[in-house]
Amino acid sequence: MSRARLEELLARAMRADDPVAALHDAAGDPELDEPTRAALARVDPDGVRMQALLVARLRCERLVQGSDEAAHRAELDPRAFAALFRVYHREVPMHASHPSAEGRAFEAWLSRRSR
Repeated sequence: MSRARLEELLARAMRADDPVAALHDAAGDPELDEPTRAALARVDPDGVRMQALLVARLRCERLVQGSDEAAHRAELDPRAFAALFRVYHREVPMHASHPSAEGRAFEAWLSRRSR
C-alpha cells in the first residue's frame, strides 16, 4: 500500500462536499491494500462528517488569522465569505501549516479566479 496515496485520498475526502462518499469511493482504489480498502468502506459516517467539519473550521480560522483580505471579507459579509471559503477549501489542497501560508494560498487563489 502507498501511504502517500492514502494520505492524499483522506485529505481530498476532508475537502469534499460529501466526505463519506469520497471515502467510500476511495475504498475502491486499487493502489490500496485490501485491509485499508475494507476500513474505508466501513467508516463511521457521523465521525467522518464531524472530522471534515473540524478540518474546515480549523482551516478557516487559520485563513482568517493569516489574511487581512479574508478577515475583511468574513467581517463584511459572513455568508458570502462562508460560500467563498467552501469553494476555496474544495479546490485548494491543504498544504499550509501556518496562518500566513494559508493566507498567501487564499490570496493567490483569489487572484487566479479574478483573471
